[in-house]
Amino acid sequence: MDSRHPARAHSGTTLHLVSGAGRDAADAAQAPGPRSFRRYPLWRVLGMNALTLGHYVVGCAAVLAAYRSYPVLGWPIGLAYLVFAVVQFYVLMPVIVCPGCVYRTMRAARCASGLNLISARLSPRATPPGGFEERNKGALCQDSLCLWSWILPVPLAVPGLILSFSWPALALTATVAVLATVRLVFVERLAVCPHCLARRWCPVVRARRAAW
Repeated sequence: MDSRHPARAHSGTTLHLVSGAGRDAADAAQAPGPRSFRRYPLWRVLGMNALTLGHYVVGCAAVLAAYRSYPVLGWPIGLAYLVFAVVQFYVLMPVIVCPGCVYRTMRAARCASGLNLISARLSPRATPPGGFEERNKGALCQDSLCLWSWILPVPLAVPGLILSFSWPALALTATVAVLATVRLVFVERLAVCPHCLARRWCPVVRARRAAW
């Protein structure tokens, strides 16, 4: 394990941090609680990615169904959304945000989505917090792109529903809205953030605390 993060943990169990030398070690020791994971259990990682990809596929299907009478519009819009959603999460996130995440500085670590493993293959790591704290700054910041990937199918499908209404299309669009709500309200706040080592630097967690 990286000497800057003298953590002791076993795969799939909770993390207990001990004191050590260096600024990063001190920061990390303050960040997580006793239930933080150095290596998220594999079932959590697979579940998170299944939810993410399923969300994107349902979003694409909602657009295609909404424009079923206008496939010349539906297919380009739906596929463009799907490509955008996948690229922003599985390419841009590992390249822009992950290099400055604490999960990139520890050996055999695995974050909730496993993106630190993809990031290790795409870009060199940076000293935490690196660019991690910039993830929510600017109109086109990575957090904004991620949020748009969850909700974008809804406004994209609405014109198609107006032009050619169908119950299946409405059901798929409503499903996207429900998935986005569940992701924001429950999954991120209850299943991901409370166990994440990056909470010390995460601007989303800071903003949430400030709002409370």
